[in-house]
Amino acid sequence: MKLIHADALQDGLALILRHPRAVLAASALCAGIAALEALVFSLTGETGPGLIGVTLLFILGFHAWVIAAVLVTRPALGLAEGDIQDRVRDVSRLVLVAGLTLVLVLTVLGTAFVMLAFMLGALAILGAERTGLTEPPEGFVNIFALFSTAEWIIAVALITVFAGFGLWFISRLLPGIPATLARGKVQLLAAWPILQGRGLGGFITGTLAVLPGIVLLVAFAFLVESVTGYNPAQGVRADGLNPLGIALLRAVLVGGSVAFVLTPLLGVHARLYMKFTSQSV
Repeated sequence: MKLIHADALQDGLALILRHPRAVLAASALCAGIAALEALVFSLTGETGPGLIGVTLLFILGFHAWVIAAVLVTRPALGLAEGDIQDRVRDVSRLVLVAGLTLVLVLTVLGTAFVMLAFMLGALAILGAERTGLTEPPEGFVNIFALFSTAEWIIAVALITVFAGFGLWFISRLLPGIPATLARGKVQLLAAWPILQGRGLGGFITGTLAVLPGIVLLVAFAFLVESVTGYNPAQGVRADGLNPLGIALLRAVLVGGSVAFVLTPLLGVHARLYMKFTSQSV
């Protein structure tokens, strides 16, 4: 079993250089929506934009990221640009794929999280019995403060397994994006076999592809925070900072996320899709 697919990793990292216009368009779209969101929340103050406003912003952001995925994945697959109707059909199919993915992730990971919570709760009960805490507390209790060293080790191991499973599961669903665009029909679970027996390699390769971008964006966020006191990765409000400044910083962060995280990740999975589907023919 191959753990690192060097050809896919190279294609993913090179996608921004090979197709800069597509990546720039995708980044600009998501950056614009992020700036709009920041402005709306900054200007509406503590009351916020309300339920309808939040819903509209979520729908805009959701579609922006789907369109960005179409813009960067089509050239990665070597597909022709096509006309506006082709793009609209691609986006509508990928909206369905993204929605179904969200439902699957929430269902599977939600169930796994409940199991994790029960196991951590059992560890907390052991810790409470050891420390003599027999009566239910009146207020909030940090259960991690009840853990001994051995219980901490078990808790960290459980959380690590949960996080690893979650990331692996999401990576197994990602081939649905290139499969949907290449086949011209909604593909999600139908694309699951593409990485059958290769899931770990796909996960590791995708992780390596996004690491440089994540490091760059984290460094940017900390640099901004050290200068302004506002971390653009932590929200859209900041005391003493102009709303336009907040919008600009959020736009840079989100646009950079598209260019340096989403693009190489989808480039990797586009390459893996072409590689493994050609082998199965």
